[in-house]
Amino acid sequence: MDPTRVYQHSNPGRLIFGPGAIGELKREFSTKDRPFLITDEGIVRTGILKRVTDVLAEAGVRYELFDRVEEDPSIEVVEESAGLYRESGCTSIIGLGGGSAMDVAKAVAVVGAGGGDLREHMRGKPVAGPLPLLCAIPTTAGTGSEATNVAVIADKERKVKAVLKGPALAPQIAVLDPLLLASVPPRLAAQTGADALTHAIESYFVPTGQAITDALALSAIRIIAANLPSFVTNARDAAAAGQMLLASCMAGMSFKNTGLALVHSLSHPAGAYFHVAHGLACALYLPVVMEFNAPVCAEKLSSIANAAGVDIRGLSVERAATESVRAVRDLLANVGLPRTFSDMGIDFELHPKMVDDALDMPATKNNPRAVDRDQLAALFMSVR
Repeated sequence: MDPTRVYQHSNPGRLIFGPGAIGELKREFSTKDRPFLITDEGIVRTGILKRVTDVLAEAGVRYELFDRVEEDPSIEVVEESAGLYRESGCTSIIGLGGGSAMDVAKAVAVVGAGGGDLREHMRGKPVAGPLPLLCAIPTTAGTGSEATNVAVIADKERKVKAVLKGPALAPQIAVLDPLLLASVPPRLAAQTGADALTHAIESYFVPTGQAITDALALSAIRIIAANLPSFVTNARDAAAAGQMLLASCMAGMSFKNTGLALVHSLSHPAGAYFHVAHGLACALYLPVVMEFNAPVCAEKLSSIANAAGVDIRGLSVERAATESVRAVRDLLANVGLPRTFSDMGIDFELHPKMVDDALDMPATKNNPRAVDRDQLAALFMSVR
């Protein structure tokens, strides 16, 4: 943290956390409210949706449902759900699910209520408030979307992912109930855990960090290192699930204020071109970006090693930084995540536009070490 700079820190809205926290919804919505509930078919099939709607029904709250959110949600899905929101006469929005459902909920709040053009916002038009009451209910522990003021929407025709951003996009209410994570399959638990770990590590080593974000990020790293294997093994372990939910939210609170870095610049184009889940792409690129950044932030990587449970006593800063990369690689491997595209049966081919897209991303400019086109291409290819 630069002692000569002035920093600002923004916290999310109100968090309601704990086993059975979903029951508190009946105190958050009244019979005068009519929420627009956004989720996906998987949440319907697992019975999670019914647990939420039963609480709303008990409180006498009528709602409208959109359950067709897709992974890496597209412009078309946002526009469809925004149209239904406008027709329904709803007064608030609930995003129930992983990051995709919460991102669609945020985007609907912008274009459904405000009537704006989604593509203009994806090109950088500021998001203006106020927006309808937005409640986020995560059912995975990874994106931290319940604590952030960003949403990622895919333009599948142009093969890019664009970020909507603005203070008004932060949910006013977030409900973190670890019992809603009981049906998360091991593969998804591992991938979303890698996403949360990436958020925490990137928000710690970027130059925009400060004392509050550093504390949140290091705590999140410590919690993830200690609990991710247990959560992947058994998502019904409410203690591990609760810790992972907290860590994901804390990482979101951190990167909301700091921004992200090169892992995300690489993972977004890779995901768009090869249809790889975001958390999986983060898992591939996180260790190589840590290695790339080591020459300029070895001390911070040393602290990451300590938070990840490495005994760094007696080690030089440079050696401890190397150990941080090893610890992250080992953790990701221990929960079954691949190290290369080849491990997934994907024949990786670098498209020049992937490098163009990565160079243009704000996260690239936020990376602690400057990167040129050739270095970006080499990083893309390093996990082929």
